[in-house]
Amino acid sequence: MKIAKWVVREHVEGVPDVDRVYEKIVENVDVRLAPDEMLLRTLYVSVDPYLQGIALDTPIGRHMGADSIMEVVEAGPRAAHRVGDLVQGFGGWRTHVVSTGVPELWQTGTFPMVFPAYRRLDPRWYDDALPLPTALSVMGGPGMTAWGTLTKYMTISPGETLVISGASGPVGALVGQLAALAGARVIGTTSSPEKADYLTGLGFDAVIVYRHGDGADTVGDALVRAAPDGVDRYFDNLGGAVTDAVFPLLNIGSQVAVCWQWATQVGNEATGPRLLPYLMFPRATVRGIFSLEWFTEQNWQDLHTELGGRVRRGEVVCDHTLHHGFDAIPAAYGSLYGDRAANRGKVLVEL
Repeated sequence: MKIAKWVVREHVEGVPDVDRVYEKIVENVDVRLAPDEMLLRTLYVSVDPYLQGIALDTPIGRHMGADSIMEVVEAGPRAAHRVGDLVQGFGGWRTHVVSTGVPELWQTGTFPMVFPAYRRLDPRWYDDALPLPTALSVMGGPGMTAWGTLTKYMTISPGETLVISGASGPVGALVGQLAALAGARVIGTTSSPEKADYLTGLGFDAVIVYRHGDGADTVGDALVRAAPDGVDRYFDNLGGAVTDAVFPLLNIGSQVAVCWQWATQVGNEATGPRLLPYLMFPRATVRGIFSLEWFTEQNWQDLHTELGGRVRRGEVVCDHTLHHGFDAIPAAYGSLYGDRAANRGKVLVEL
C-alpha cells in the first residue's frame, strides 16, 4: 500500500521555513504485520510550536513526529488494540503507521524522553460538546498540561495575580480561564491586538502585546501597570524578555511554572540577566512542566471529569483552528509563527 509522510530534509534554526524543512515522501509499503503490530490510519494531526525542537533533533530523512489520532485498520493477534479502535499517540505526520504502540525512547535530543504508549480513546467521552479532535487539545496534551499544572503543582487563591506568557495558545488560554475561575487576576502576553481581544473575551483581566525583540524594559513597564501589586504566579511559555521582566516583580511565596521557552528554541536567545536573586529573596518556587509524567489512566479520567465537565457546562472555552488534508500539514504548522488572527486555540489538521 502507499503511505505518505512528511520527512525532515534540512535543519533550520529560528522560525521554521516549512518549505525548506519538510519534504513529502510517498512509499510503497508491503504491510505484513508481526503478531503484536497494528496498521493505523491517521485521522487528525497536531501541530505545536514545540515541534521546532523535535524537528531540529530529527535525523535527516526521518518522518516528522507529532501527536495524532489514529484508527486501527489491521491488527495482529497479540496487538495492544483491535480493529476499529481509536487511539492517540505520537504517530507523526504520516497517513498510515505500522507500530506496536509501545512507549518509544527518543534519545536524539538535548534530553532523552519517552513517548508514551498509544492510548485507546473511549468513544463515550466524545460528543458534540467534546468532539473527537479534543483528544489532541483540551482532552489531550494541552489540557493535561494546563490542568496538571494547576492541580499537581501551582496553587491559585482568590485575589492572586497570575501572568501567562504566550497566552493565546491552547495551553495558556486554558490556564488563564481556570485561574480566573479560581478568583485570580489573570494577565497574559500575546503577539497581536487581535489575539489580545481574543484573550480579553476569555476573561483575561489585562493583555500585553509583545513581539519578539521587544526589550525587557518595555515589557516591564507594561507589567508594572498591569500588576501594580506584583506577581504571585507565573506560567512561562516564552522565556526571554518577558521572563526577564516578570522575575523582578515576583512576590514572596510566588510560584513559577516553566512550560516552554520560545525565546530559546525558536528565537535563539541563549543569554539574559542573572535572575536567581529574584527567586532567592521572595522565596519563589520554580518547576519545569513536562506533562507526560501525568499521562496515567486515572489522570485522564479525572481530566475528562473535571476539565471536560467545565467545557460541557460552558465555563471553559476550547477553540480549534482546523486545517484539512495531508498536504496542508506544513502550512498549518507554519501558521503558528505568524500573527494571523484566524488561529484560535489548538491548531489541528484533519486528514
